[in-house]
Amino acid sequence: MTRIRLCSILLAGLSLPGLAAAAVSTTAPALTPAFRPGASFGNVFSRTVAVQAPGFDEAVHRVSGTATYRVTDAALASPHLFVDYRYDGRAAGNGTAELTDSGATNCFDGKCAPNTDASGLAYNPRLWGSPPATLKLGQHWTVDIAGPWELGPAGKQTVTVVALDPASHTVTLEREGSGDGAWLDEKPQLTLTRDGKPCEVTRQAGHAHWHGYTTFRDGVVLSDELVSTRRLILTSARYGHVEATERQYILLNAMPVEATR
Repeated sequence: MTRIRLCSILLAGLSLPGLAAAAVSTTAPALTPAFRPGASFGNVFSRTVAVQAPGFDEAVHRVSGTATYRVTDAALASPHLFVDYRYDGRAAGNGTAELTDSGATNCFDGKCAPNTDASGLAYNPRLWGSPPATLKLGQHWTVDIAGPWELGPAGKQTVTVVALDPASHTVTLEREGSGDGAWLDEKPQLTLTRDGKPCEVTRQAGHAHWHGYTTFRDGVVLSDELVSTRRLILTSARYGHVEATERQYILLNAMPVEATR
């Protein structure tokens, strides 16, 4: 991840095989965040970016870190959390996060922006859409993602219910989508290596496809993984146009709160 994922949180993992035999329906509260004052959460996360182009060394960039979250105000409309975070190789930081618009907007220390994170603390209708009132195994809905986000461009996505456990208010959703155009905050130039020398190229984004699984309990993310791939056209004064491929993926895993200190 290239910027602070204020709401990247993971509580516990649930395997798909373990959920496959669960009951086949539950109500939407499985996707509605339920917080209580003083509750704390911890997670470890990572993001990888890899670009492959013929004749160039593969360019790989990874970033990882940990974070803890403590609920200071459990108001349903706009819960507040105090966040301590550390990205490996960078100074630690903290601040106050607020979730508004049912999680579609993030506010950090009073500055608000659309929630365009690929993953986060809770169900995000900006990327997942509005779920049906009752969830059933095998059910699906379509989401129009209006603008670029962390791991993709504007596009269309299908969300499918692949596992349910009504007793624990747990649901696993599969998301798969595609679109064209630039991703959020990406720079038009990047530097690759060829014959041991750096080479700056300009990139043009091609068609992107993403696919992954996320498990929620009471609207809070328990586990998440997402892989996004796309075609690129790279251009340089020396080598002209080169077709390349890029893939990015995120992983989040549970971690005891005390281990992040």
